[in-house]
Amino acid sequence: MRTMKLAMTTVSIATASLLLAGCSGGSGAASTADLMDEIAAVTPAQLDGTTIQMARMFGECEETTDGVTDTTLATTECEAIQILTNKFNAENEFGITVERLGGSEWASYYDAFNASVAGKAPADIANLHGYAIPDYAARNVLLEFDPAEVGIDLDDASDAARSGVEWDGGVYGVPFDLHAILAHVNVDLFTQAGLVNADGSPKLPTSTAEFLESAKAVKEKTGKYFISVAFANDPMGWRLFSTLVNQQGSEVISEDGKTVNLDTPEAVEALEFINTLIDEGYADPTIDYSGSTAQFLKGDSAMLMNGTWVVNEYATTAPFTYQVADFPTLYTEPAAWAASHTWVMPRQSDDDAVQYRASLEFAKYLYDNTEVWAVATGHMSSRVSVLESEAYKGAIQRENYVETALNNARQVPHIQGWQSVEDAIREQIEATWLNDKDISAALTEAQTRVEQIISK
Repeated sequence: MRTMKLAMTTVSIATASLLLAGCSGGSGAASTADLMDEIAAVTPAQLDGTTIQMARMFGECEETTDGVTDTTLATTECEAIQILTNKFNAENEFGITVERLGGSEWASYYDAFNASVAGKAPADIANLHGYAIPDYAARNVLLEFDPAEVGIDLDDASDAARSGVEWDGGVYGVPFDLHAILAHVNVDLFTQAGLVNADGSPKLPTSTAEFLESAKAVKEKTGKYFISVAFANDPMGWRLFSTLVNQQGSEVISEDGKTVNLDTPEAVEALEFINTLIDEGYADPTIDYSGSTAQFLKGDSAMLMNGTWVVNEYATTAPFTYQVADFPTLYTEPAAWAASHTWVMPRQSDDDAVQYRASLEFAKYLYDNTEVWAVATGHMSSRVSVLESEAYKGAIQRENYVETALNNARQVPHIQGWQSVEDAIREQIEATWLNDKDISAALTEAQTRVEQIISK
């Protein structure tokens, strides 16, 4: 995933509710329990020769994956998912064939998915981010299912990963990964600033005071920024704000989606800290996603706040000693903004149990092979057994952020209309560092706007 591209799709996700308001995926004729009974009763003989269509993100890579089934050859998101698909087609015991049905780049994926649903011709299995599931599930666009009935062991999913596929007491998807913000460190600059432990590893701050002291040391001894963050035209600044609020034991919105906590001391503290970093010259507020990564990779900052998806790339291409770490805990509770890729089964007009079962078998295969995806892409496996395995920890730099995957990752509130909520918050907090808006006024306005959104 590239955050820069993800930012381009927020309008598409936010408008999904409007597009889907007048349509529903399935016929609704069968109850969830009855339909699940039919799906569970499908036999291997019925599955034999079934073809299902998949809509997915992650780009195009036909030239490098055509006919390839060796998953160890995957080096990108696209290659990982396509080779897994090839391998399933070649080896699954049911004779199921998975075909691509559109979907590639972030900027167009949700538009195409929404159009397919509105036209009552969605793919049998599709990608969604976990935070998008409530908007579709609420309109009967997604199949609600019992994972245990088809051999999907969600008891092995991490708490954060499982939360991404649950809504209103039901399960609407299969978690594929978690992706979260991390600290990407230029160890050479940390060393020049005297910020290393006895073994030479970077000494990350454990409080806001230490963070500012370290930032001052880097600025004075190297002349570089302490941290690069995509503060302009990107959601990364919001993710930092959310993380800092979570680390104080608070939530921007309560888990049930009913209480807004923006006009609070915790939110003020988080926003004041961010603005202090900028005002003291420890971070550049004018850079976007590409600018922040360029700044870091050129050696102009000691640390970059970015996601899991760049770990493999930086570990092999950074022109300095690179190390990734869990994002520093600056308050009382470890926490880091996180999201997830999931697999959902859009409701079909005929509610064909065989097609649903075939799609769930493929989703199960992807869940069972989340280690392949996680190792190839840098994202964190959705399964605890994988995260705790020696094979996973032995992959490049993975042990350095396994704690985020197991305990620190905090998915955004699982509520309808989340993207509109995030956009409203972003507009106000970004105004404090881009337009010098008063912090208290920004948070008060954000509180009012979000309360209006969730009350609809």
